[in-house]
Amino acid sequence: MERILTSAVKSNLGKGVMLEGWLHAVRDLGSVCFLILRDRGGLAQVVLTDGNEVAKLNNLYTGTIIEVRGIAMANEKSRIGFEIQDAKIEILKPVKYPSPVDISKSELHVEQDTLFDERVITLRHPSQSAIFRVAAIVEKNMRKYFDNNEFVQINSPKIIAFPTEGGSEVFEVQYFDRKVYLAQSPQFYKQIMVGVFERVYEIGRAYRAEKSNTSRHVSEILMLDAEMGFIDSFEDIINFLQDFVIDVINATWAEAEVILTELKAEKPLIPNRFPRISVKDLHELVKKEIGKDFTAERDVSPEEERFICEYSKKNWNSDFVYVLEFPWSDAKFYHHQNRQNSEVTDRGDLLFRGIEITTLTQREVEYEKLIQQIKDKKFDPEHPGLKNYLDAFKYGMPDEGGFGFGIGRFVSKIIGLNNVKEAELFPRDVQRVTP
Repeated sequence: MERILTSAVKSNLGKGVMLEGWLHAVRDLGSVCFLILRDRGGLAQVVLTDGNEVAKLNNLYTGTIIEVRGIAMANEKSRIGFEIQDAKIEILKPVKYPSPVDISKSELHVEQDTLFDERVITLRHPSQSAIFRVAAIVEKNMRKYFDNNEFVQINSPKIIAFPTEGGSEVFEVQYFDRKVYLAQSPQFYKQIMVGVFERVYEIGRAYRAEKSNTSRHVSEILMLDAEMGFIDSFEDIINFLQDFVIDVINATWAEAEVILTELKAEKPLIPNRFPRISVKDLHELVKKEIGKDFTAERDVSPEEERFICEYSKKNWNSDFVYVLEFPWSDAKFYHHQNRQNSEVTDRGDLLFRGIEITTLTQREVEYEKLIQQIKDKKFDPEHPGLKNYLDAFKYGMPDEGGFGFGIGRFVSKIIGLNNVKEAELFPRDVQRVTP
């Protein structure tokens, strides 16, 4: 008899089946014993009525690897909907140590520190593993969208000679006899590769040395980065990102609706066109509606992000909202200055359910202007870490732009998690570098 997965039991009702997996839970009622077997397909209830079979479980704990043979039968009283009756079990690899966390219950009730400290075990709970099934489907649909739109996937270095984003939020690393940095993003490389392929994307890790121990920050981030050349204006980037997000959400819901329903996720409200608001107008709206004055700020505060997302959902029937027209005084050296209004840059943030998930910009591609903007930001255009980046523009670059997209934040908000760390397999933050 060949092994089948728990997910295939329903199609084998009335037949003899053999399953292999982990002992997930045991409930011994004396005359009958119920055990739950877990495998990559899900869970199956197994009924043991033979005392000799039940005795095989003595002194064994959750995680024991078992083989089960029996008859697959429907059972409406079981929350799984079926069970394996007349079962015989074989202990393949016993576990003789009690688990530090009880994962046998339908809900996993643990403190956040325990959730992450005992990650090896807590990830085995169906509610936790389901998060990363969704994440895998999201990432697959992202790749599919880019492949269908003629983007080439790239993989850029994570050890770099110049901090791409500038600022102090960068990890310095001793690299043989000199100091280098962990990449905050693949910014320079994805722009360079526009000169090769026109359209490129990358899914990879980025590193931010933010000393923020909040529900929205991690130090090692899973990022999607995309860049596209031969654009007519910043509007092309705005529209592309909108279409991409809509496609990924719809494709993910079509494939993972059962899992998302089990996770109690609500499908986002998605209009045909995402609403937009400028930074200036957002400051004024917040001042008017809740009496808090952020008008002197060049960026958008977390409180404003939460406010405008709630406002957008209520008034614009959208869980997404663009914040645009960031001040030129706060622009990165590679940003493009708006031609109609020199006080703003062609940059935007896409917010989703209270948090920024994407920063998108048109880039400056004129070599001499880029040199000047580097100098204006007090950087040295002769720095070895900038030379090859600048060569990409020196030797011909079309109008282009792109975005950086936080996959963890996106997944956490799709599902409705309270903390972005819950969407990371093994999160890294100010305090945590294990497991």
